[in-house]
Amino acid sequence: MSDRSAYFQLGTLLRTHGVKGDFIAALDTDSPARYKKLSLVYLEVDEVLKEYNVTKISVKEKERSATLHLQGIEDMTTAENYLKCRLFLPLSMLPKLRGKKFYFHEIAGFMVQDKSLGTLGPVTTVYDRSEQPVVEFEYKEKKVLFPCHDKLIVKIDRENRIFHTDLPDGLVDLYLE
Repeated sequence: MSDRSAYFQLGTLLRTHGVKGDFIAALDTDSPARYKKLSLVYLEVDEVLKEYNVTKISVKEKERSATLHLQGIEDMTTAENYLKCRLFLPLSMLPKLRGKKFYFHEIAGFMVQDKSLGTLGPVTTVYDRSEQPVVEFEYKEKKVLFPCHDKLIVKIDRENRIFHTDLPDGLVDLYLE
């Protein structure tokens, strides 16, 4: 399994835990408890996703981490070979979001429709910046960026794949000069 488009990154194996091959994993999610009954993960090993059964998992919500054991990795020495591997799950395991909430991968290709400027262009990327995510779209053969701020997002029309915005006056013009 190597087609990343059907998967999302859940986290990363940070370190071993004990001598029986357990791991501590950082979970990249706002809701770690959602994964406390996880029975299967995909590890990225040599740029390929490989399936592993989770035989034991304990989630620490506040730390956004989990201690887990993967079938077939039965000692610390073997486990050390997997440190820093990324954990993936199928996109089908993501809960559906409603309203103005969205997954970054979900809006790629959505048409940006601004309240004042009308149809602008397709979303090409969402950058996950530590300060605030930033949406990039193409308009008149230029790349335009705007922050993912609740006040700028009017609504998300998933059915018609339209990302409705209310961008500040002059923002788009900055990119056209």
